[in-house]
Amino acid sequence: MATRAEPAPAAPGLGLGGQVGYGAGQVAGQVFRDVPSLLLLFFMTTVLGIAPAIAGAAIFVPKLVWGVGCDLTVGVLSDRWQRKVARRWWLLGGAIGAPLAMIALFHVPQASTGVRVAYVAGVFSLYMAVFASFSVPYLAIAGELTANPGQRNVLMAWRLVFTSVGVLTAGALAPGIIQASGGGQNGYETMALVLAVICPVALLIAFLSIGKGLPPAPQAPRVRLSFGEAAAVLARPRFAVLLGANLLQLAGSGMGYAAMLYFLSYNMGRADAFQLIGALVVMVCVGIVVAQPLWVWAAARIGKKRSYLIGTAIYAVTYAIWAFAAHWGTAAAYALAFIAAVGNSGWAMLGFSMVSDIASEDERHAGLYSAAWIATDKIAFALGGTLLTGLLLSGFGFDSARAVAGLPQTPLALVGVAAAFGLAPALFNLAGGLIFWRWGREG
Repeated sequence: MATRAEPAPAAPGLGLGGQVGYGAGQVAGQVFRDVPSLLLLFFMTTVLGIAPAIAGAAIFVPKLVWGVGCDLTVGVLSDRWQRKVARRWWLLGGAIGAPLAMIALFHVPQASTGVRVAYVAGVFSLYMAVFASFSVPYLAIAGELTANPGQRNVLMAWRLVFTSVGVLTAGALAPGIIQASGGGQNGYETMALVLAVICPVALLIAFLSIGKGLPPAPQAPRVRLSFGEAAAVLARPRFAVLLGANLLQLAGSGMGYAAMLYFLSYNMGRADAFQLIGALVVMVCVGIVVAQPLWVWAAARIGKKRSYLIGTAIYAVTYAIWAFAAHWGTAAAYALAFIAAVGNSGWAMLGFSMVSDIASEDERHAGLYSAAWIATDKIAFALGGTLLTGLLLSGFGFDSARAVAGLPQTPLALVGVAAAFGLAPALFNLAGGLIFWRWGREG
């Protein structure tokens, strides 16, 4: 007869300082997620001179194999070891590995193209392992901090507020450092050194802030899951539908994010693309922060599912318009970035909140749920932000040699950039929203 684990006692709840401290940890997670998504493909094609399809594959394979494998491994181990190793201690381990992985990723040696591709693929595998070591436990902890779904919305809102800080760091500070350092490989190396300080600081703040808010470690017998049992847990309809919708939406978002520098540089013809993307990211961050109270209110008023679908529709329509708006100018780009961020922050925050609800109701598998969610994020961004974007750019004739030489791209290549940047994100997000509208539920 199977022994059922007793749930851990509910945490008394975090005060404002603890909520803010927990949210601060997301800065490291967002930087680790967004810097490769925004900059690595562009770095490999326009600085290292590697063809988009090859560069995309070199990033996609480590994300798929190492990212997903490490996420699931960390999720299972954090569940299994929870009696002896509280999840918050994984954040401390991440703080040690994060600077080493960030620095190594952009310090690519001078060598042949094949060696450089192999180096990036190998180091990015290590990078994915470090990312998993703190991102999976970090998300799982949210379900332990409060048993109240409404309070969990607030906690996720704080997480999204600090998501905006991470987005600002990865999307504005990092490109600004690259440009201020003269661009080229030296600029990327300098950027990595700065981020190697920011990421561990964010994780240490979270580690120190949440210690008193966590309940005592559960004393139930350890639960060992076979692969089939784990798959059965993740296949439960409430979670599986939300996960599938999120996979499609993130794949589209990854394409838009990875193609943004291409869109600004070539479709808009901006020589100051690194500066402009920083300003656009500021608008994105403003949109995220301003929208959080609105989405918390909307979820309480009309429910998480309806609010999630409204956010999805806002995001998809905005990106569909943006694909054709290269000639509208800078002011229009600012407005579109703001509106898209409002929509994105809605479905992102509410998705995290619904996953935390599920994990809180099934605490024995909280790490597994979190691992699958984080792994799906990486799969989606790898699929959309590297592989599909690289294939689409190469398919439409984007020329890396011309990019390294500072020459313009062909009109057909610009069509491919617009499709990767605006049309694909809109279609993927609409598809994900339709799946969740038809089969998803919030409770």
